[in-house]
Amino acid sequence: MTPEAKTYDTGRLFREICDTLFILCVPAHLNGYDYLVSAIMRVALDRGYLRAITKRLYPEVGEEFSRAPQIIERSIRNAIETAFNRGDPDVLNAYFGRTISADKGKPTNSEFIALVAQRVTLKLGQTELSAAR
Repeated sequence: MTPEAKTYDTGRLFREICDTLFILCVPAHLNGYDYLVSAIMRVALDRGYLRAITKRLYPEVGEEFSRAPQIIERSIRNAIETAFNRGDPDVLNAYFGRTISADKGKPTNSEFIALVAQRVTLKLGQTELSAAR
């Protein structure tokens, strides 16, 4: 764990990530969905992963699922592409707005993972603050 590591109720974090991916129309039947959930969980708990996506994040997710890091990267990219091809453009734009490249029309894997992790942790942080009051 890096100094940036946070602690959250992992059950709530998992549910929030799954709910967000559902809203974004990431199909749950794709392998990339499971890899995304794992990657987002790791980033939500430790933002240090964002500085080492290919060197640390993909290899660790690959180890969890007994897959090569290249398969993890490609499957995540496929899940994101599928969501952007099938999803509601208004919802996707509300979530990703300016991060979407005009050339590609979708965020990169790391942009997607970082943004979803940030939104989920912010939402959980707000929930914990309101519960403490």
